[in-house]
Amino acid sequence: MEGQQKYYVDENGQWEFPLGLRQLAMVQMDLNGRNKYGQDSGVGNVGNGLRMRFPIDRQRLEQSIQRVVDENDALRLILVQKGDTYTQRVLAHYQFQLQVYEAQGDTEQERLQSAVAIASKQVNTVIDWFNQPSFRIFLVQLAENDYLFVWLAHHWIGDGSTTGLIMDQVFRYYEHPDAPKPETDTYLHFLRDETAFFQSDKGKKQLAYWKQEVEGYQMLDITKAAVGAPASGYDHMYQIDRSGVEQLAQRYHTSMFNVILLAYHLGVAYLLDNPDTIIGVTSANRTSKRYFRTMGYIAHSLQHRMRIREEDKLADLLEASKDTFSKNMANLAAGHYYDRTQFCLTYQNFVAGAETSEKQLEKVPIPTKRSVEQFFLLVFEGADKLALAMVGNGLIYTEHFLESLKGYMESVVALLSQQPDATLAQLRAYYEKNQ
Repeated sequence: MEGQQKYYVDENGQWEFPLGLRQLAMVQMDLNGRNKYGQDSGVGNVGNGLRMRFPIDRQRLEQSIQRVVDENDALRLILVQKGDTYTQRVLAHYQFQLQVYEAQGDTEQERLQSAVAIASKQVNTVIDWFNQPSFRIFLVQLAENDYLFVWLAHHWIGDGSTTGLIMDQVFRYYEHPDAPKPETDTYLHFLRDETAFFQSDKGKKQLAYWKQEVEGYQMLDITKAAVGAPASGYDHMYQIDRSGVEQLAQRYHTSMFNVILLAYHLGVAYLLDNPDTIIGVTSANRTSKRYFRTMGYIAHSLQHRMRIREEDKLADLLEASKDTFSKNMANLAAGHYYDRTQFCLTYQNFVAGAETSEKQLEKVPIPTKRSVEQFFLLVFEGADKLALAMVGNGLIYTEHFLESLKGYMESVVALLSQQPDATLAQLRAYYEKNQ
């Protein structure tokens, strides 16, 4: 019982808990990455930075973070190895200490570059998930009343929505120390419900659906993307005309998302010369009020697969893609084949219930190793334009690849608008003619 005293014990006397299906997938993804890129590579880490240009009460900030840690079991998880598999425990208490690093440089730009380099080094350092919680929060001071606030976590304990929730909650408690705790169930409760679902007839049917959906899939040869000079690897922003995408969505009774998804698929298939592609589509999956503000790895990724032929018509492919996506959404709760996902799509940046801080915060990109071989397309809707953010390893996904992908997606939209019966062969000719 001595070992149990430092761990949370539930109402049934249980102090060790099974991993969720997606948690286990993320752990395996990280282990595969370490074997390939070195044991010190934090390939499963995700990180975000916020620049804060105002006075900071460090003790008060540390206390607000401590309260968030105390209230959320996902932030106190410890991984436990059991032979070839894993379980998890929850620390009853974790004493958080806020570290502050000093940026170097003579100019503001030099200090910002130094701060980002310090943050990137920390974010890309492997987390000892067997002996400590799988998150870090720290400050990098650039000057008086000028800081970079950095939050990072391993993906097995948190998703993109969790990041937004953490930021929101920390600064809400910082500004309002007496603010009430949000009403939400714990992450362990979510995992318990998820496990029960997978053991149900409905859950088993969904698992069988996904197994069949990815059957026989061969990973894409991403070395074909490495044409031309390397890119920086993150934060490439492009804009495309919204009106053409919106008109197609209206004509085919679908969403702009589905039009973009088709164009993305066809662009990847063309540039990598492979007619069988999978795009991982992020879904926040926070439809349940019980878990709307629960911190933990709740998001699901749909493995949207398309198999195309030269004679296929663009309009038919859009209908087929819509149908596949609808089936995927009907089986959302069991999607988990992350090892098949080399290309990802996030349409708009969803933060579950995030509240704007009263302070002025500027987001600062932190380069991570998570995208060693994965490519991320983030799409943001604007009034007149669609903004495309492309993120990936610059040695693989070069400037030529990024520009070509954008151009091919625009060609899909243009030709589908002008000539719905155009085939893939005609699309290729149209694209190459206009380059």
